[in-house]
Amino acid sequence: MTENKTVKARVFELDFLRGLALLMMVLHHLIYDLRFLLKLDVFAFQETWWFDVLLQPFFLNIFLTVSGISCSFSRSNARRGLRLLLLASALSLVTFLASEWSTLNDYIFFNVLHVLAVGILLYAWITRMERRNRQGKDRVDVVLLIASVLLVWGASWLPVLQNAGYARWWLIPVGLVPEMTRTMTDYMPLVPWLGIFFLGTLIGRRLYVNRQTRFPNAPGWLLSAVMPVEWMGQHSLLIYVLHQPVLLAVLYGLRAAGLI
Repeated sequence: MTENKTVKARVFELDFLRGLALLMMVLHHLIYDLRFLLKLDVFAFQETWWFDVLLQPFFLNIFLTVSGISCSFSRSNARRGLRLLLLASALSLVTFLASEWSTLNDYIFFNVLHVLAVGILLYAWITRMERRNRQGKDRVDVVLLIASVLLVWGASWLPVLQNAGYARWWLIPVGLVPEMTRTMTDYMPLVPWLGIFFLGTLIGRRLYVNRQTRFPNAPGWLLSAVMPVEWMGQHSLLIYVLHQPVLLAVLYGLRAAGLI
């Protein structure tokens, strides 16, 4: 979710796309908080099919693809992946304790941070093998492409396996969810989302070989216009972790003041 600072300064389009997807994610959580936590009869469109099937997956695809592209830039993916895995685990623990000790029923068992952590660690292992065995770039790219296709295609088999009774609690990260009394928030399984991430790494390896912007002659007015969203993309991890506590504090503060 983060990149080398020198890369950030050059590849503005990646920061912008990541920031745009993050902005939509923040707005989605704001709508969720207003509608389901504060019980306000607003933004009913969030429960429509086009939101669930088209709009939300669209921005998640952008976010994961850009994260995969950025991952192909880094030389320290193992360290980044481990840090992100610890953060994702801590987030799961915090939401579990908060839900157990309150009236909330929103548990984060596996979400986008977990997908990214696993994806980054796997990519770090793949590229380590690539360097150690001196395998050709084309061979590794084919592996990434096949993995992407299989993971995305595998999503079509999840309902079949689910109905056949293969769902277990330890298969939740894959996408097979047993009957649960708890509600999973922001659930994102590895199938198919890890495939989207791997597709991003492949795009990065092919289109961003020199780790430079694909739009070197972008006009100044465009760079200025996208700067606020680009800034969000540059600080995506921090914003992702902090935005929901900040939103809840503001919303409940407004409710306590009688404003909503």
